[in-house]
Amino acid sequence: MKKLIFLIFILFISCSKSGVNITDKVYDIILIIGQSNTHYGIGYDSVLDAPDSRIYQLGRHSTRDLQVILAEEPLDHHTIQSQKIGFGLAFAKEYIQDNPSKEVLIIPCGYGGTGFIDNRWNKGDDLYNDAIDRVNFVLEKYPGSQIKVILWHQGEQDAIHENNNYQNSLDRFINDIRLDVYSDSVPFLLGGMVPYWVGDDLNRLSFQNIISETPSRIYNTGYADPTTPFLIVKEDNDYDEIHYDANGQRELGKRYYQQYLDVISLEK
Repeated sequence: MKKLIFLIFILFISCSKSGVNITDKVYDIILIIGQSNTHYGIGYDSVLDAPDSRIYQLGRHSTRDLQVILAEEPLDHHTIQSQKIGFGLAFAKEYIQDNPSKEVLIIPCGYGGTGFIDNRWNKGDDLYNDAIDRVNFVLEKYPGSQIKVILWHQGEQDAIHENNNYQNSLDRFINDIRLDVYSDSVPFLLGGMVPYWVGDDLNRLSFQNIISETPSRIYNTGYADPTTPFLIVKEDNDYDEIHYDANGQRELGKRYYQQYLDVISLEK
């Protein structure tokens, strides 16, 4: 018995020294990337936005960086804002209802006011690298975990600065990030920008069309449409017109999830 205990101890030490992971935690990973509409919805509600004990997030700020913690609003995006929410937790709650035996890990990587044109999300840029590093950190630390979906909401920054290369940048980005998280067909879902804000400028509409038409260009992508089945609006559309409010974010989360179901149904 003493020899057995000693052998187990030696195995534990050797695994630790060699970097082999011995944790038995396995997560379904949801990566959330993009700019402020990933998490700037004002109107947090302690009941509607309550956490779920099966849904975690990878912490970012202070002492919780790279720690698996409960997914509580506001999620640990780069530009975290109190009393504001995104669509990520709403999406995860839909996911966990259909997958009750699973544990979900959200990796929040949204950063307000960022895009391709300012060199933040292209392959090799700082925000791109941060997202890749965090996904691969989890995959290495928790063997058996899988990235199930990438949720992307972005376009405003490039529309404002009239990035004429936006479609090429977006399409290349999707292909690059899939390869770098070792899943070349992981569902990649895009959300539409606020319809009221888009409607104020024809140039913005052209960017919205690029986003919405992505599924016609790239395999296993989906578009969360803010106009269907009903138009997402706010009580005062002129207030913070570029951002969805919390109600809009919760609805957007449901639409992202419906797109997820549509995409994975095509894989079967």
